[in-house]
Amino acid sequence: MVAEIALDALPNARTVFRELDAIDHQPVLMLIRGRAGTGKSVLLGAVRSELRRRGHTVADSAHDDAAVLVADNIHSCGDDELSTLCAAIESGRSVVLASQPRPHDARLRTLTDAVARRGRTVELRPLGRADIAGFARELGVAVSQPLALRIHQQTAGIPSGVVAALRAVRAAPLEMSVSAVDHAVAGWTRTLLDTVEPDLLETLVIAATGTGLDATELTEVLDVDADAAHAMIDRARAGALVTDADLLLAPAVDPLRRLLGERRFVAVQRRLLATRLDAGLLRDRTALILAESGVVDTRLAEFLCHGAAKSEEPARYYAAAAAAGAPVEPIALGWAEAAAIAGDAHTARRLAEPLLTAPTVDHSDLVAAVRICAGVRTRRGLVSRAAGLYNWLGADRIGADWACAATVLTLSGDLAGAARMSAMAEHWPPTEADASARLVADALADSLDPHGTGTAAAISALIQAGNSADGRYLPCSPISVATLLCLGTGDPRRAEDALRRTTDTGRHLPVLRAWTALLGGDERQAASLLADLDIPALDARDQLLAHALAVGLARRGGDHAALANAWQAACPLFDELEADLLSLLPIGELWLAGIRVGDVRRVTPLVDAARALLRKIGRAPAWANAFHWYGVQAALAEESPRELLPHAHALKTAAEAGDRQAAALADAGRTWVLVLRGQVVAAEVQPAVSALAELGLTWDAARLASEAALAVGDSATATLLLKLARSVRTRAQPVEPRPAQAPGSPAREDPAPQAIDASALSEREREVAELVLLGLTYREIGARLYISAKTVEHHVARIRRRIGARSRSELLSMLRAMGHGSLLV
Repeated sequence: MVAEIALDALPNARTVFRELDAIDHQPVLMLIRGRAGTGKSVLLGAVRSELRRRGHTVADSAHDDAAVLVADNIHSCGDDELSTLCAAIESGRSVVLASQPRPHDARLRTLTDAVARRGRTVELRPLGRADIAGFARELGVAVSQPLALRIHQQTAGIPSGVVAALRAVRAAPLEMSVSAVDHAVAGWTRTLLDTVEPDLLETLVIAATGTGLDATELTEVLDVDADAAHAMIDRARAGALVTDADLLLAPAVDPLRRLLGERRFVAVQRRLLATRLDAGLLRDRTALILAESGVVDTRLAEFLCHGAAKSEEPARYYAAAAAAGAPVEPIALGWAEAAAIAGDAHTARRLAEPLLTAPTVDHSDLVAAVRICAGVRTRRGLVSRAAGLYNWLGADRIGADWACAATVLTLSGDLAGAARMSAMAEHWPPTEADASARLVADALADSLDPHGTGTAAAISALIQAGNSADGRYLPCSPISVATLLCLGTGDPRRAEDALRRTTDTGRHLPVLRAWTALLGGDERQAASLLADLDIPALDARDQLLAHALAVGLARRGGDHAALANAWQAACPLFDELEADLLSLLPIGELWLAGIRVGDVRRVTPLVDAARALLRKIGRAPAWANAFHWYGVQAALAEESPRELLPHAHALKTAAEAGDRQAAALADAGRTWVLVLRGQVVAAEVQPAVSALAELGLTWDAARLASEAALAVGDSATATLLLKLARSVRTRAQPVEPRPAQAPGSPAREDPAPQAIDASALSEREREVAELVLLGLTYREIGARLYISAKTVEHHVARIRRRIGARSRSELLSMLRAMGHGSLLV
């Protein structure tokens, strides 16, 4: 297979042919050395052809003194053949040899020393990561950097393996490239294993454990003498299946296991384990591999249990210890905690829940089990069930875990229960171990201040908690609470700062960053972050955030098809979650989306649960204001004054108590109602728009200005308000720098939509365009402009013809490029 590649692509191949250039004037002595699969035989065949082209006679043996001696695989030669080759080298004739490296073979070492004295040794090395792409081009295959890295990881850069992978890539569809590589490399390794001598297979088992190849150890494990052990190491390292670090290639492990049989494979590993344990040389990684490979041993299980405490991945250690034979009961709690922290909620619950009903469980273990189970339920969005666990445990048994209990109960709206748990704080010293949990509990209590005066301090405490070391599994991430509280109180910039500086590394951070971008006015960044999310891998609460983000982006973009798809993807989650303080924002966004797609009944139970939660906690503007604003928007969208009143009243009450956010939202709501009635006063609209923009509600601010512009009769005022809408969104969007052009390169033309003149549309068509970009239906646009939905449809059709849009998505993007609805980009 390597023969398909141009020889120049093989490392050091050019060196070989430069040496041959001198053969017409002086003898050439050269040893080409490399591992199996590096192209030695292919290169030697090219050498023979080049010599014949130059008119030289080529011989495979030393008997013809007039010919150039070219011999392959000299590492396999017997003593007499090697002596003959050494004599040929000493005679001064031209000799080109190829061999695998065998440093412990004294006979071969004599020959290589002779070459070193008189000629040159050329090493054929595996390909590096950076070489894969160029190597691929020789086969006419273009590979991405990630795919090139994958090929190198699977083959360690051995050219024959790389060629097998690239041939598969060339024949496979683009989306199947990775699986094609894996399948091809697996076949390549199976083929190589079929040619390996049987006595070497057990050496490969040791290489599969990653322990390194040591001759002394091999003598004990394989029961051979030192010379045989050195010979086995040389042969293993000279093959294509063992890396420079003495590791068996990962794709070769399963085929080797099947080839040897399960019993023999594990028997070798068990002997290796005994040798390492007796010598005191067992290392953590080796222990993990042995346990995960199927070795059952009491000493191995104990080793892994001790290693879990100091490991960065304790859940894996506990699982490996159990696989090695450790009893589950003594390690269940530690394993459950580690699994929960690692995001494996299923394992955590499976291990911790039996402790809740165990007849002899220790009190401290019971409290920890409750904390883990409650944390899993809270992150699954089942906070009332988590609160039920803490109420069952009771304040008299809560101990030092009072803070976690108070947090869960507060999130569920059970403020009396949270107060009972917090009363236990005075019995326990504030240690570093529980500092994060205490900060979260206290911050949540402060955030419920009816006047909103404790919100800023609560956010600071939450950010501190997010950067505090706490090895325990908490019911919620402090940085999540801090971010959602910032966003709910209209401070996306502070949320962005907190996320940028946090030491948290959880999977929930990207969705929080996306929400921060959305409410900061940067929908492009939010969409980019959303596209990178693996939503099913998130906790249920974070899945709700992700789906709400998707519908929020579609709603703001005016793409009804995308909104419908995002809504359908979100719907199954509505039956799996409950409302709590941390879900108010996504529930509000989903509420508006449900109204837009005409399926609000699907999310109504969650909305009603959110309303009930707010009634339970009383006046808490830090959490309630944003939801009441969604309620105002929902009432306006449904044209229901009766539904508007409770939300408007709540905002007004909070405003009268001194809450600035509530005051801005109440004023904006009142202004919006007047706009919809056609009572537009620019002097009132402008401060309302500015106030919304300052709270991070840039899309709402721009929409208010746009609707006011469309409702006002004065064209000058309408123009002013439309400019205000665009300026609000323009200030929110980061300016993307144009890529610098290389000197002398031709200037690139702007995309076609940017060249379209906005004057191509009539005044009425521009009004229709603005409303289309706001996401309104034809019926809603008609109601705003006092024309029929059919007339609106005709206007849209004419707009598409005028600007040459071939689809709805192209229509939207071209209208934005023309300057219409730039507030929605």
